[in-house]
Amino acid sequence: METAANRARPFLEADKVSVAFHGKAAVDEISLTVTAGEVVSIIGPSGSGKSTFLRCINHLQVPTSGTISVDGVSVVDRPGQHPKAKDLARLRRKVGMVFQSFNLFPHLTALENVTLAQVHAMGRNKSDAEERGRELLAQVGLADRANHRPSQCSGGQQQRIAIARALALDPKVVLFDEPTSALDPELGADVLKVMRDLANSGMTMIVVTHEMHFAEDVGDRVVFIADGKVVEQGNPAEVLRHPQHERTQRFLKAVLDR
Repeated sequence: METAANRARPFLEADKVSVAFHGKAAVDEISLTVTAGEVVSIIGPSGSGKSTFLRCINHLQVPTSGTISVDGVSVVDRPGQHPKAKDLARLRRKVGMVFQSFNLFPHLTALENVTLAQVHAMGRNKSDAEERGRELLAQVGLADRANHRPSQCSGGQQQRIAIARALALDPKVVLFDEPTSALDPELGADVLKVMRDLANSGMTMIVVTHEMHFAEDVGDRVVFIADGKVVEQGNPAEVLRHPQHERTQRFLKAVLDR
């Protein structure tokens, strides 16, 4: 049974996570805690380490130092260690991810893209996987695209298929890496609507984004990262409308004045 103590316990904890490439820190001792059901938006300039940090959470990028735990469990015993395949698979069952570039299998239909991991990673039989896949495609507004391949879908539709695929493994948290940056505003709006609905359903989400309206309207917290460090974080309206740090002010002025 869920207790108040369980709800208060951070679902995800990153402690002094760093990533260095050729001796240069791309992520510099970032610490972040996220509670179950929270929507955290990460903003910042290009090249600031936002996406690299996000990829550390599911170990697509192995941290050079620091620790990360999800749902109270860390998949490595020491910083810099590569997790075992079985531990990594268990982690990625809990952590779904949606990429900027969709990453769909081009030779598979939308339904096949959504069912594949269910069969191979979860052991669901094909019939149950397809039933779940159709439910998720309907949830993202694409019931009529089940038998279409990615090349037959718009960019926005492909990204919504990617969201359905991420949800197919019943994750406890979903990571979004600038999911609308490759889309024009109209197609991006459809993707953001799906993300809003997902947030409203109580899904824990960490979103690297340049969509400031989404960050303010949907997020519970905004984290501003620059030069690999967390510079400022807090209530979205406060951070976005009344930033305290000069670096945050400079970034937001550049974004909002465009």
